[in-house]
Amino acid sequence: MLFPARAGNLPRQRKMLFLPVNNLLIYINKIIGMLIAFVLATLTESQMINPRTIAQEIAYADVATQATNLQQKQSELDAESAALDSLSSALNDFQSAIDGLNSETDGPVTFSATSNNDSATITANSQAQAGTYSFYVGQLAQAQQSTFDLNDDTFSATGTFSLTMGDSTMDIDLAAADDEGDGDGFIDASELVNAINDADDNPGVSAALVKTDGATTIMLTSDTTGAQSAFSVNVEGHSTTTDTSSTGPTLTEMTAAQDAVIHLGGATGPTITNSTNTFDDVIPGVTLTFSEVSDDDDDLTTFTVAEDSSASQAKVQTFVDAYNTLVDTVDSLTTSGSETSSAGVFAGDSGLKSLANQLDDIAHATYGDVSIVDYGITLDSNGHLQIDSDQFNEAMEENPDGLSAIFVGEDSMVAQMDDLMDSYLDSSNGILTLRQQTIDDQQDKIQDEADQLTETYNNNYERYVEEYTNTLIEVYTMQTSMAAFM
Repeated sequence: MLFPARAGNLPRQRKMLFLPVNNLLIYINKIIGMLIAFVLATLTESQMINPRTIAQEIAYADVATQATNLQQKQSELDAESAALDSLSSALNDFQSAIDGLNSETDGPVTFSATSNNDSATITANSQAQAGTYSFYVGQLAQAQQSTFDLNDDTFSATGTFSLTMGDSTMDIDLAAADDEGDGDGFIDASELVNAINDADDNPGVSAALVKTDGATTIMLTSDTTGAQSAFSVNVEGHSTTTDTSSTGPTLTEMTAAQDAVIHLGGATGPTITNSTNTFDDVIPGVTLTFSEVSDDDDDLTTFTVAEDSSASQAKVQTFVDAYNTLVDTVDSLTTSGSETSSAGVFAGDSGLKSLANQLDDIAHATYGDVSIVDYGITLDSNGHLQIDSDQFNEAMEENPDGLSAIFVGEDSMVAQMDDLMDSYLDSSNGILTLRQQTIDDQQDKIQDEADQLTETYNNNYERYVEEYTNTLIEVYTMQTSMAAFM
């Protein structure tokens, strides 16, 4: 049934229409508030306050996988570089150890040397020959020592003081020497001493002031012993007009320069002279030093030189230890690993693995018809060298020169190993140098990629900071706007 409309009903109908719209706005505002609360609830307080924090996390997430891969590559290269350093150190240590054995005078063959006289000493190197040698000491070498009695303020600083030794002469201008001192017109002892010691053309004489019985004397001493160190002095062109003493300074010889004289076998044996008391060319590889003359014809100094197998083995042991240490280092870097151990950095690297094989080939080659095996030096089950002392001593009794052939000379085992080490260690084109250059190139490439990744991160970070900041502003603006309807 339709009812006519009444004017009085209009206000009631209009009021009924407004009530549902207001309820709807309240409902919508509540929904928006809940959404905003949910969004804000997912953010930490620090993130709400500082939008840069979340920007950092999102920007890093963009490059995290690439960054991890680069870090992994860098770690691998760092490990390889450290392994090369370890190998280089081991190779250098090995080379230093073996180079010391490749010496004609200090090789693996060692001799003991003794004397029956405590006043005489003897040393023997690898070139020595076993034997017994006796000497009669006739006289010892000594330097000339003389006094020059020059008193202060007595001898005018005129003329030239000359000191001659052999073919060499030193000239000192006395006036100039005085000028370097007090310049009083007299040459004092201290002034002459300084001039002698400072002279560029001094032939080898030292001057010193010595006080005796209240008087000052100049002591002149040859720097070396032997007859050739004898010297003489002379003053020329001196004017005595202003001298305060009627007698001039004189040179008095205290000890004459002379050579050492020894006789081989006895007092009447062959004569051997030397400018010093140390003789290093009488017996090959042997150095003799005497400090006392023989008391009588029967007073002989006897030296005994004998091959010292234990000392020789000790030297060879330095090679063995260095070899085993190097082999262990190479094995640790190239091992394939197992269930209980990890693989080496260069696992499967045939180039470095061959180093141990090359060393083994060189070590067991023949040198002068002998090899290290002949001297009891063999490999154990672990690939380490070891020495059989009994076999070593027997071989040294029979053929000590054979050991020298193995370790000493341009074609020796040590020389070939030294060349092998150089092929790895050469700073220009050595194997390790080239490998390190390859690693350096790869690291440079990684650095370039890292720089590009950093640029990407920075760009994304700045963009996210801007976007997130704008989002927070919009959320805040929306909250403020909606609050006006509540």
